[in-house]
Amino acid sequence: MRIGPFIGVLAALVLAASAIAATGSARSQKGPALLLLRANDAFEVAGSGVACRVLAKGAPYPNRLICFPETKQRTYTPRRGSYAVELAQGGVAVGRVGNKQPLFVRVEAPPGGAAAGSDQAAGIAGTRARLENRGDRAYVAGTNIVCRLWNRTPRAVVCALLGGDGHVPDGTYLAWVSASGVRVAQEQNRRSVTVFQRLNGR
Repeated sequence: MRIGPFIGVLAALVLAASAIAATGSARSQKGPALLLLRANDAFEVAGSGVACRVLAKGAPYPNRLICFPETKQRTYTPRRGSYAVELAQGGVAVGRVGNKQPLFVRVEAPPGGAAAGSDQAAGIAGTRARLENRGDRAYVAGTNIVCRLWNRTPRAVVCALLGGDGHVPDGTYLAWVSASGVRVAQEQNRRSVTVFQRLNGR
């Protein structure tokens, strides 16, 4: 199975990020916010300096998610030279913003059925949202991609393909993106084993 031109979009992302219109934001009210994001929607992870954007790339994986450190909070502009992660229904890749060639690419088989909790997720008001609390989740429409806040040091976003049983299936990947760098792990017998890691500035 071929993933297609993963990460090639990062070279143009610096210019394209400014095209996201600020037409509103989603805020959690009572309980966790369960957000459903579609093409051109984006979200920030509060206190992390990280943002993610949903891109429409066409068949066979229509919606992809790119997460990256921002140049400045609420700009949704990737920091040139930093590491970014691209996730699709069929794989994950890591590259440097501004470069066309990925540094890490892996194919994965998506779980069957919809991601647990996706049926309760609501579209965001406008094109921008924030993950602020521990229970907040961002679901990418048409995929099993789910992201949540990683409330440790450094604060990050963690994204993976989630099954209908609420678990990340064995053999699939989890990606952490923080202002400091990226880490990718593979799920092996309910344990996350790091397979790729880079620190920004190195």
